[in-house]
Parts: sequence; structure tokens; C-alpha cells
Amino acid sequence: MMYDRLRTMLGERPFVPFDVHLSDGDVIRVKSADFAWIHPGKRTMFVATDPRFDTEYVINLRQVTKLASTRGANGRRKRGGSKES
Repeated sequence: MMYDRLRTMLGERPFVPFDVHLSDGDVIRVKSADFAWIHPGKRTMFVATDPRFDTEYVINLRQVTKLASTRGANGRRKRGGSKES
């Protein structure tokens, strides 16, 4: 089920960034579908969070506890907050 939900979230157009919460407490931000891939075996996800620093994660999908998008309750993206450059 986690595989199907992730695939749906990565395929949304326009893309909505989301957070992947892990069982160890880590939270990994997926800013673009271009920097996240699900392995064909459906057990592992790869996320490159910041190409400038070669930061990448290999995530066991069994360790994912929650997926949280930045979309508000009304279905629109949340506005405001800090902007990253």
C-alpha cells in the first residue's frame, strides 16, 4: 500500500512536495519528483534531497510511518512560510 501511495504522490501534476516520516524519527523532504525514485522491487525508495551537497537517502519502505504533503485541507497548496533558495 505504501508503494501505491508513493507512486501516486510522485506522479501528481502539478507536483506537490511532501515529507516522508521514518520509524527512527527522521523526516525526508521530497521537493521534486525528479529527485525521487522507487526501486522496481517496490521495497526501496531513493531520494536526492540536495544535489549541491550530494545528499541522498535509501529508504526501506517498511520504515515509512507517514507521508505528509504541503497541501492544505481545502486541496490547495499552503502559502507562506519560509522560502528556500
